[in-house]
Amino acid sequence: MDGRRRLMEVALGQVPPDTIIENGVLVDVATRRLVDGVFISISGGRVASISKERQKVGPNTKIIDAKGAFLAPGLVDAHYHIESSRLSPRLHAQITLPHGTTTIFEGSHEICNPLGLDGVRYILEEAEGLPQKIFVGLSSATPPTPYETAGAYIGGKEAKEALKLAGVAGVDEVMDYTALFKGEERLHGVIAAGLASGKVVEGHGVPSPPQADAFLATGVSSTHFSGDGAKAIALLERGCFLELKPRDSKQAIRELVAANVDWQMVGMCVDDRPAERISQLGHLDYELRICIEEGLDPITAIQLATLNNARHWRKEHEVGIIAPGRHADILFLTELNAFKVDRVMAEGEMVAEKSRLTVDIPIRPAPAYVLNTIKLRKPLTAKDFEVKAPAKSSKVKAAVLRPYYFSTDLSPITKELPVENSLVQRDLANDVNKVAIIRRDGGGMGVSFWELGYKHGAVAMSVLHDTHNISVVGATDSDMARAVNRVAEMGGGITIVRDGIVKAEVPLSIAGLMTDRPIPEVVAGLDKLNEEAAKLDPGKLLGPNPVDTQTFIFLTCFPWGIVLTDRGLVNVRTGQPVPAVW
Repeated sequence: MDGRRRLMEVALGQVPPDTIIENGVLVDVATRRLVDGVFISISGGRVASISKERQKVGPNTKIIDAKGAFLAPGLVDAHYHIESSRLSPRLHAQITLPHGTTTIFEGSHEICNPLGLDGVRYILEEAEGLPQKIFVGLSSATPPTPYETAGAYIGGKEAKEALKLAGVAGVDEVMDYTALFKGEERLHGVIAAGLASGKVVEGHGVPSPPQADAFLATGVSSTHFSGDGAKAIALLERGCFLELKPRDSKQAIRELVAANVDWQMVGMCVDDRPAERISQLGHLDYELRICIEEGLDPITAIQLATLNNARHWRKEHEVGIIAPGRHADILFLTELNAFKVDRVMAEGEMVAEKSRLTVDIPIRPAPAYVLNTIKLRKPLTAKDFEVKAPAKSSKVKAAVLRPYYFSTDLSPITKELPVENSLVQRDLANDVNKVAIIRRDGGGMGVSFWELGYKHGAVAMSVLHDTHNISVVGATDSDMARAVNRVAEMGGGITIVRDGIVKAEVPLSIAGLMTDRPIPEVVAGLDKLNEEAAKLDPGKLLGPNPVDTQTFIFLTCFPWGIVLTDRGLVNVRTGQPVPAVW
């Protein structure tokens, strides 16, 4: 209470503040107004008062001239996976703070699948003393479905333990609709623990009625959204808080603007973005600019990215608004419509200026419990990837999956493949590669054929949403084996092999997902991966960023249907195995 009492005394003019900001225009996200001529007093890293008159100035009071800048709250990302950046949380803060992101609600199922509750522990330890606030949403998806093997397990008992922690803000991303609607004990146990703790339970995907009603009836209160305006309105009508991913929701933004909706139940998020894309595009500031470009007025767009997100997570008393008692997380904008961030203040201290970090964020050595999590039981060989054909077959039919195939219908993906020496072969001329998912402990492997298009080499990685087992796509079995073995040798990471030679790699030793190596080195390594992947002649279905695409195409959550896991092909709607060839 000493800090709060002093804050009160500063507001009453009884003691001088640490800092006063003057000559700025306040972006008031509570009333959606611009307020000129204010003095913002700060003490102990929090806002003490917002006044039309300057507070008492002491000998140590720092005066900051905003020089006419718009003063907006620090950005609050409602749903994000730090792990997808490939950077440790403290490194990630270094690259995102200059973009104005001062608070993140971390969806922890990426790190929890390899590490369990130790993943939560690691994120919270990294957040200690960090100028960027990180609140954790406990994984609801460890494992993501009952039909695959993760490195850990989180059920109701584990959830109750984790939700007692102050840094855990709720339950994140309920996404296995099949398990949810079938009443699976593990998943409902996690949800029940979240509700009993009085904390938020987050959702995933864009269900349509009546599934949407059933989804929300379980206690889920939100979803991160990509879709059109009609789907958005249907969810809003049901009280679902929408966390827009603006890059994928441009049509919805335009349609919601045209419908003149009340935006109080809409926020925004980044969800996933690798470090090289952050360096190119930005972070939540990029998403916010898209909203403005699609017709949302700037103050409302800022409200979505600050107060609305904070209110949804029940943290508006701490972040999301420049107001007394809140953390002094303040952005100095030189242009409102373009949302141009000139300076970033976090907890009353300037941390970035002109897109550069201005404070030291020391990188702590990674604790032993997050390292050496990839442990194959033996090195793999080309023979491990062979697919045997039915007896006396010269050709077979195969389920040839492709990225983002959401159906359970086999007919559109059934193709004919050749057989040589009783082994089913790829059809590289028609973009058919072989793919494998290998448990990170080497305890199992699923192999099938996919329309991905690589004409050469192999790409392997331990970044596999959401189990984070090892995936490998290859034009030859020998290159596939070499690539997977190299990922294991690095303790996790991404590698590209061609003709037995490693062409590019990025080690990710922290849970096989992240690194604490310097950001320029990581970004250069990721750029090199993209460059070398392009030389393997990927097909169009992998899109412009094939390495990043590979991290997502093996998801098993809604709306996927037939998927490949470490146990082979499976219909995740029914749990039934699907033959790779017949």
